[in-house]
Amino acid sequence: MIRNSVVAKLWLTIVGMVFVIQALLSVLLQQVFNKYIVQREVETLTQLATSIQSVLTSNSDRGVKERVASDLARNVERAEIKYGIPYTKTPTLLQAYRSLTPSQKSQFNAGEPVAVHRVGNKSDELAVYVKLADAGAPPGMLVVTQQMSVLDEPAHEMRNLVIFDTVLGVILATGFAFVISNNLSRPLLQMNRAAEQMARGHYRQRVKVVTNDEVGRLGHTFNALAEELSATIEQLSMEREGLQRILSSLEDGVVATDMQGRVVLANPPARRRLRMLSVAEQGVVNEQLLPDRLMKLFARVTQEQEPVFREDTWEGRTMAITMLPLYEADATTMRGTLCVLRDVTEERRLDRLRKDFIANVSHELRTPLSMMQGYTEALLDDISDDPAMRHELTEIIHDETLRMKRLVNDLLNLAQLESGQFQMNIHHIDLVQLIRRTARKFQALASDYGLAFKLSTQDEPVWIEADEDRLEQVFTNLLDNAFRHTAEGTISFASDIRNGYAYIRVSDTGAGIPEEDLPYIFERFYKADKARTRSRSGTGLGLAIARQIVLEHHGDILVESRFGEGTTFTVVLPISTDSEQRQSDEWE
Repeated sequence: MIRNSVVAKLWLTIVGMVFVIQALLSVLLQQVFNKYIVQREVETLTQLATSIQSVLTSNSDRGVKERVASDLARNVERAEIKYGIPYTKTPTLLQAYRSLTPSQKSQFNAGEPVAVHRVGNKSDELAVYVKLADAGAPPGMLVVTQQMSVLDEPAHEMRNLVIFDTVLGVILATGFAFVISNNLSRPLLQMNRAAEQMARGHYRQRVKVVTNDEVGRLGHTFNALAEELSATIEQLSMEREGLQRILSSLEDGVVATDMQGRVVLANPPARRRLRMLSVAEQGVVNEQLLPDRLMKLFARVTQEQEPVFREDTWEGRTMAITMLPLYEADATTMRGTLCVLRDVTEERRLDRLRKDFIANVSHELRTPLSMMQGYTEALLDDISDDPAMRHELTEIIHDETLRMKRLVNDLLNLAQLESGQFQMNIHHIDLVQLIRRTARKFQALASDYGLAFKLSTQDEPVWIEADEDRLEQVFTNLLDNAFRHTAEGTISFASDIRNGYAYIRVSDTGAGIPEEDLPYIFERFYKADKARTRSRSGTGLGLAIARQIVLEHHGDILVESRFGEGTTFTVVLPISTDSEQRQSDEWE
């Protein structure tokens, strides 16, 4: 399209200007030439009329004068002579005189030649009137006329020359205009192509500069701009990539929205939580719009334009939500919000454990310390002279001291296990022998409590890599808990092997554990005895220590319980490859 091409526009402009100038010049030259030809003919005819006037007014014979006048007229192409003395006697001359204007008549009567250009219906002619005057005779008139068609040939030639000049000028102007416009537009086209490539993301485009004129300076400026833009885009890309990596590595959810609450940016943790909440609220996944819970905070932030913080519970998880406004570069126009979703469930749990730990330790230490203080004061006050009483008080103080020592040792062991500083004495041991040895310690206790104790294990050895003393501590703790919380019924201690793992189960038919307490039984100082009676209650650290010992052996401990029906603890331990190989050999 011509309107979209600089070359075409510039070419048409130059050619148009040359054509208009040539056309105006042609018209002007035509008019000047026509005027010049007419002027020359007027002078010629006037000179001829003057010469004929001189001949006619001489004293020569009339016939001679007429021949001389005719000879003079033949020298001028298509010239005719009319004269008469007096002219009033000649109707044609009289009519010609009357056609003159008053000024022309005055000029004629004064004896000066009068030139008249007459335009007729069929032809144009040029006429010169000269007054003939003899001494003592009435004035006469000499008229010399010539048809204007005589001038058509030189005018036609002149017109042809002007047309030729115009056509030649337009052709030359077209060539020059094309060359000039092409040279001027080439760097502009290069810059346009480079700009289009830059718009597609190719910022390495540059233009070739060969001149130092305005276009050349524009090219240098374009290259400098492209270089600066390329560096800026590269820097922004690096910063964006770094920001994306930071957002992706965050465990907290980060969500940016526009003024309508639509999500424009969200890292993976935020998307997971938005999906979870949208499904809970709407039944479908919607990652494009904030959930209703967050929309309430969004409305508050957009209205007050102040940061908002709150904690909420999502699907059993405690979420700390911080939402603050985002502004444009002018720092006054709000363009959206930024929301940070942080899962503080573990922090709140640890905080609760810390508080419970302090309360439990204080409770566990306060009772024996109070008893020791009371009995010690009784001994110091010589409250009794009975040696048996004094011995009994001393034994109580000693038992409470041992109890405090066990509590402190359990705390130290648990702390070392959790920190990884506890050294395990790992050996290749027979798990079956360990289970049987542990069970023998509780045979007599079962008879004392009136409970049925069942042992079920393999006949062949099962080899594992473990610390024998620590595993015995785990099984002892589980069996001790079973006996302490089972008033009547059966306690079973069994093991079986499946898929390279040993499953050791301790089951009882005791009081069981309430369902709401199951998630916390492996925490420090958990006790099934809510009243904290001291008759058969432990320190509350046994299960926590047992769990850490099992985890150190790359195993796991599970619990199943129904309140009022009983509890089953399952210890899962990996068996060694040598044990699997021995069992395979024995079966073969």
